[in-house]
Amino acid sequence: MRRGYLLNVTVLLLIIPLLLLAATYQEASSYIVASQSQRTLVERQYFGITNIQDDLQNIVELSFKRAYLTLTEYVINNSFVDNASLELGNLMIDGTLNGIPQSGMNGITIRDWFTNTVAYLGSIGMGVEPSNPDEFVRDHLEVTVGPLDSFHVAVRVKIKNITITDGSGGVRYSGDIPPGDGEYIYSIVSIVGFEDPFIVRELNGLYTRVITPCKIPFPGETYGYYNISSQDDVEELVLNWCYLGLRDNSSAGMYYPTVLERFEGKPIVSPQGMRQHSYYLTLSREFQAALGITNELPAGLETFMVPDPDTDQTLPGALESVGANVPDDYTSVSYYFLKCSVDGLNEYCKHSVWDGSAFNYPAFKLDETTRTLVFGN
Repeated sequence: MRRGYLLNVTVLLLIIPLLLLAATYQEASSYIVASQSQRTLVERQYFGITNIQDDLQNIVELSFKRAYLTLTEYVINNSFVDNASLELGNLMIDGTLNGIPQSGMNGITIRDWFTNTVAYLGSIGMGVEPSNPDEFVRDHLEVTVGPLDSFHVAVRVKIKNITITDGSGGVRYSGDIPPGDGEYIYSIVSIVGFEDPFIVRELNGLYTRVITPCKIPFPGETYGYYNISSQDDVEELVLNWCYLGLRDNSSAGMYYPTVLERFEGKPIVSPQGMRQHSYYLTLSREFQAALGITNELPAGLETFMVPDPDTDQTLPGALESVGANVPDDYTSVSYYFLKCSVDGLNEYCKHSVWDGSAFNYPAFKLDETTRTLVFGN
């Protein structure tokens, strides 16, 4: 009897830890399930309300930078494009340029982002309408690219009329991203340090310049003018190959291309070119106002070309190689100089009223409008 008693006690002592372990495991399992459910609920709420917009901002910035680099490389190595704003938008959305997929955009387009977002929402029991990427791009996505000023390009993006639901069909969010009329996600790319696609393409890859602002990037009343009597100021413009932001003077018939037009290469004063030029200037004003830039900056971008071997050893040879016909009289403004001498468009062969002979740079010549914009007189 005593032995039986001892066996019963021993069994109880062995069973009690097992029961405690089972109870603890059940409690822990219940806690884990509850925690996972709570975490999923928090993820649903947080992602649906806040994270989509932040995530969209990130992909817009990344894809815009890559799109600008891709377009630069394409124009330099192949040809001008018809509409740089449209092509940059297509690169960001679909990763295509002239309808051809570009490997540099793989995985970082807005379409890719949307597909991944739909998949993630589905993994946490949420849905999104539309869920089809073609419908999303066609009917619910707005992407507009334009010059911000002479040295920056901007894009504004908006997702229109999207609905996010939970597993029960309840609407977590419905509306635009970002919410509110006239609200957009913006991203800005500085073009400083990039090659100038216009000059490279016009001279068939035989000559290049990197876009670097001059010491007075926007000559004028606000930022000051260059001193027309200063050797140092003239050498800054002639020898540094720097770039200036200039405003049009339509009354004098002088129009300075935006950086996007330097990807296109078309004559500004043609009907199509002027429509595009006016559109880019309108976008520039809209973007600056939306981003709080009260002192309106010009969007025209120019540098000066001096076809003198003593000043620029490479340029004369490049001009000769492409069969350029440099007239005796010209303006050194790169757009007008190349359209005149390389493309043979007479309306761009502007007469010079000033040259740098006093500073030993007689081949540096300026038309009256540009001289006034740069030197103030």
